[in-house]
Order: sequence, then structure tokens, then C-alpha cells
Amino acid sequence: MMAFTPGHADRLTASYAFSHETVFADLRLAAMKREREPSSKAYRQDRFENTERAAKETIEAEQRARREKTKRLKELRLSQQSGKAPATE
Repeated sequence: MMAFTPGHADRLTASYAFSHETVFADLRLAAMKREREPSSKAYRQDRFENTERAAKETIEAEQRARREKTKRLKELRLSQQSGKAPATE
């Protein structure tokens, strides 16, 4: 029967980790060298346009909400002033 030394497991783990990292490094290198599909450019363009459109819609919605809030506050202030004015006279 073979006796294991304390460092034996560490060497196994280290060699496994090294081969594991090497495999992923090879995959990353292959991905970088791979020819890009033409559709991916169109996809990125569509995604950019959709993001841009969503941002514009969000900004417009925030502006509309701000205008409505200002209008409500103005109406509230006017109604309070008209309600107070006769009582103070």
C-alpha cells in the first residue's frame, strides 16, 4: 500500500488548477481569434438603439412627471391662496 505524504494532495490540486487554467486560457485565445459573425454587429447596433430609445423615453417620462407635479403644486397653491384671501379680508 502506498503512503501519501502531506504535500501529495497539494501537488494534485496544483496540477489540476494549472491544467484547468490552461484550458480556459486556450478557450479565451480561440474566442479572440474567432471570426466575428456579421449578425453580431447588427445585434449590437439594435441593442444600442433600443437602449438609446429607452433612455429617451425615460427622460421624457421624468419630464412629464415633473411638469405634472409642478402643475398640481401650482393649482394647490392657488386654491389655498384663494381660500385664505377671503378669510383674511
